[in-house]
Amino acid sequence: MQDLHTVLLLIALQQGLCAVSWWVGGWRLGLSRVVSAHWMGGALATAAGLVLILERGHWPGFLTVVVANLAIMVAFVAMRRGVQIFLHLPSTDREHALLIGADALLMVGLLVDPRFAPVTVVGASVPIAWTLLRSAVESHAALKREGSIATARVVATPLALLGGLFALRAVLGVVAPQVAARPLHEANAFNLAVVLAFMLVGLLLNMVLALMVVGRLISRLQHLSERDALTGLLNRRALAPLLQREAGRLRRYDESYALLMIDVDHFKSINDRHGHAAGDAALVRLAQLLREAAREVDSVARVGGEEFCVLLPHCDPDGALQLAQRVNSRVREADWDAFGEPITVSIGLAVAQTPGEAPPAVLERADRALYRAKHAGRDRVELAEPPPAAPGGMALA
Repeated sequence: MQDLHTVLLLIALQQGLCAVSWWVGGWRLGLSRVVSAHWMGGALATAAGLVLILERGHWPGFLTVVVANLAIMVAFVAMRRGVQIFLHLPSTDREHALLIGADALLMVGLLVDPRFAPVTVVGASVPIAWTLLRSAVESHAALKREGSIATARVVATPLALLGGLFALRAVLGVVAPQVAARPLHEANAFNLAVVLAFMLVGLLLNMVLALMVVGRLISRLQHLSERDALTGLLNRRALAPLLQREAGRLRRYDESYALLMIDVDHFKSINDRHGHAAGDAALVRLAQLLREAAREVDSVARVGGEEFCVLLPHCDPDGALQLAQRVNSRVREADWDAFGEPITVSIGLAVAQTPGEAPPAVLERADRALYRAKHAGRDRVELAEPPPAAPGGMALA
């Protein structure tokens, strides 16, 4: 008896500390206050529910039975809703209201007639199990869509374990009600095992939620480090590994790729005549046009002040030239009235077809082609010369 009460008290203290940590996260460390408030509220509700359970026989039954169980149910609902907000998932408030309402009816029934205790224990475990298992499925699917497969598994596992624990309690409560369908404050081996597992998995769950927050922060920082702040396109740093990837495909599978180096014609005059704000707006508009003209598999990057690059995977010379000409004509025909003058671009195109040619060499050929386009009158596409061949017919890298 004393061991069970000690474990319940430890869980209540543990959840209180978790509540403090979520308060620090939301009000001191910059985590969304709405999310941290949900998780802090869930931890506090769990602690409050367990403290009330410990006082059964000393405090009124309404508090220690109805309010205590509702507090624990609300705790899991708050946890799930916080996950939904954090992962931008649709809310399920109606479902939550039905689950809490059903739990309240069961608890009132138990208060009216204690003979319903086994039915109440089983019935109260089902909505908790449902909430946790649904949260596991939702979070796993959402994080997997983001590409965070490992994080998806780590986050979903403790949710599924805790949900499975309550589901097992419900099943065993039907099969062996004299053992598994006893109120949590009653001391027996099964209840002690349940609260020990609850303590361990509950701690793990809060740690995993914190890990999910840290993982999202790291992903956001990585995204910012690879994006141009003005246009939202990839930057030069992010383009480098993509070029290496395409060079590897060229070596292994003989899949050619192409590069477009794009420069805005007379961009300095736009800044001089209309100001740098207008110049920035023109670059943002141009970035939008490049994204629209490119294929879904292409990567568009801003690599300099008014210089852009488009990487075209598995693209032959004819296809690359058609896309380059499409970009050139779309920019020329776009509505630039807001800037007081038309804007055009010059494009240098290089196609990598020789496995021995390194990405810097392809970039250099595209740059030289861009230079020729500038000196040939601008507003045009120039195709780069093929790489020089080494003795024996091998291209120089």
